[in-house]
Amino acid sequence: MQKSLNKNEEIEKIVLKANSFESFNPLQEKVLKEDWANSCLVVSAPTASGKTIVAELCALNCLLKKNMKVVYTAPLKALAAEHYKDWKKKYSDLGIKVAISTGDFDSSSHYLSKYDWIVTTNEKLDSLITHRADWLSRVGLLIVDEIHEIGSTRGATIEAAIIKMLQLNEKLQIISLSATIPNADNIASWLNAKLILSDYRPVKLMEGVLLDEEIFFSKETIKLDTQDIEGLILDTLAQKKQILIFMLTRKKTEQMCEKIADIVDKKLFPREKLYLKNIAHKIENVLENPTEQCRNLAKLVSRGIAFHHAGLMPKQREIIEDAFREGKIKAIVATTTLAMGINLPAFRVFIPSLYRYTEFGMQKIPVSEYKQLAGRAGRPKYDSLGQAITLAKSEDEKEEIINNYIKGNPEPIESNLAYEPVLRTQVLSIIASNIANKPNSIESFFQKSFYFYQYGNTQALNKKVKSILQDLISYDFVFQDKERFIATPLGERVAELYLDPESAYRMMQHLTSNMTELKALYCIVEATEFGSYPKITNSKKESLFQEFLARENELRLDAMKTYFTDEFALEKFNASLLLSNWINEVSEQQIMDEFNVEPGVLHSKLMICDWLSYSAAELAKLMGLKENAFFMEKIRKRLQSGIREELIPLVQLRGIGRVRARKLYRNGIRSISDLKKAHASDIAKIIGEKVALNIKSQLGKLE
Repeated sequence: MQKSLNKNEEIEKIVLKANSFESFNPLQEKVLKEDWANSCLVVSAPTASGKTIVAELCALNCLLKKNMKVVYTAPLKALAAEHYKDWKKKYSDLGIKVAISTGDFDSSSHYLSKYDWIVTTNEKLDSLITHRADWLSRVGLLIVDEIHEIGSTRGATIEAAIIKMLQLNEKLQIISLSATIPNADNIASWLNAKLILSDYRPVKLMEGVLLDEEIFFSKETIKLDTQDIEGLILDTLAQKKQILIFMLTRKKTEQMCEKIADIVDKKLFPREKLYLKNIAHKIENVLENPTEQCRNLAKLVSRGIAFHHAGLMPKQREIIEDAFREGKIKAIVATTTLAMGINLPAFRVFIPSLYRYTEFGMQKIPVSEYKQLAGRAGRPKYDSLGQAITLAKSEDEKEEIINNYIKGNPEPIESNLAYEPVLRTQVLSIIASNIANKPNSIESFFQKSFYFYQYGNTQALNKKVKSILQDLISYDFVFQDKERFIATPLGERVAELYLDPESAYRMMQHLTSNMTELKALYCIVEATEFGSYPKITNSKKESLFQEFLARENELRLDAMKTYFTDEFALEKFNASLLLSNWINEVSEQQIMDEFNVEPGVLHSKLMICDWLSYSAAELAKLMGLKENAFFMEKIRKRLQSGIREELIPLVQLRGIGRVRARKLYRNGIRSISDLKKAHASDIAKIIGEKVALNIKSQLGKLE
């Protein structure tokens, strides 16, 4: 890094120049009046109010004046990646080394010690602490983005990571960024931070309700030419603006896209259609073999509209987002997760329904979620105002939306530290890391939490912790020596693998029996970390499951009992079959049809399975089960590429996936040695000239 700076004014000038600002906005000016260079801050302000600039000021102050490291943490990888690219572009010229680390939980990522500004996720930061990364003690500033997510099921990780970081450096400066929430003062008090509250928004937000042909705002009414959604789209396009439409399910995003595609298509210019045709081609061919969803999405993109949800491949989402930012895609229909992630504003946001289907039936979404969606309206530098519009079917519903949502206040944030899967992980982590290993020190650790601050006692939490400690002892992850709890080698490894101890224990039960392909996959999907299971659409699955149980007679009796008593056993078996199809080279389209799962969801699950299969192999090694460890390692390689075992050698090369590897294998090229012997022209006949030359280049480097 460049030479240290002494004055706050110098830092301010650097930030202004890097962002091409002439001056700071009212929110930022409010921060500058405080002792921002040394104080902990909680900045609570609307979307797009410039909170990130506050983080940049404090980061440069820490790096250039204090000569200490900075860690930025966010709840989503996409958000972390967006800021990483931005900060690297802005500040690399100052000699500041920016790094991103959002994966590989089983590592201290020692290479990060060479970097100044580390961008990560909450889970990865917590994992680094568990691995005792030595460079963490040199961190002077922790930036916690979206701290209101402390109220989500993953929020316990944020709480625990903050407490641990403060124990590593009690003088740590913490800058917390939050959307507008009623109890931001509670979070500030918990963190002993100054609260910066602001309602400043660079683009004015108008919130209204669409009823028939009219949009009702507080001070004006807009008359449309046509009723409902069609009139709204036409009016938006007539103003040469863009619109984000939020639907509450993936299926409904696609249905809405189909419904309004004609309206958008008719308003496109020829040059826009040419551009969209090119990016549609890229979207369709993200996978080796395009699925029906890929083709449908590409057709819609060529017409100026796109759906956006977790079922898309990451590359497809990236292409869509870039085209929308450039103004080429006129409308995106997305699930609500888009509003929680990257910065993708539009002139208009439309929310047709404020209801979501839950296990208890149709329920209204929280006001906080509505405000998050509405906050995406209005593009800084492009619009002087943004419009967030909901749909009403009657005058009564219109008034209800205005009173409950537009004029409503977001719900207070509540700690989720008592969420058991995360709590189990944290209890084992603090023992294995020697952060707290006595009953009183464990209790003291949790008394530093937002949970304790909010509820005034940890009696209910302590009861859960005591129960978890007994479970950890029964799992042989922890033993008690007088007043101390000590992690066993197995417990330490589970903590390092960043597994829910209960998931690890289940894995170990499976690993003690002879492995088969289906049992190995069942072992993986049983983990809490696997998440939700694909819905069962085939009534024959139950009989297949019973056949599986009958065949797997080598399973221990207690494991058999869990199969019959687990209410999700059939769903887990169904997920195992899905993975079995994948590693036996069933096409993605067939998997989509059979299991009703989109490519993006499948590949998201496969990323989780990569971590879980690795963890299972590591546990098997520690248990002295070498054959099962080797078996799980092979399963992991097959899951990574979706292949049968014989293709493992071929897919080691870049550019060879499951489809090309199978083509090579069928043509007698079955190993790296065969590829070396084969002439490039012969390989080109099988998988194309460009790929063949790339492969030969890689092989040349291996020699």
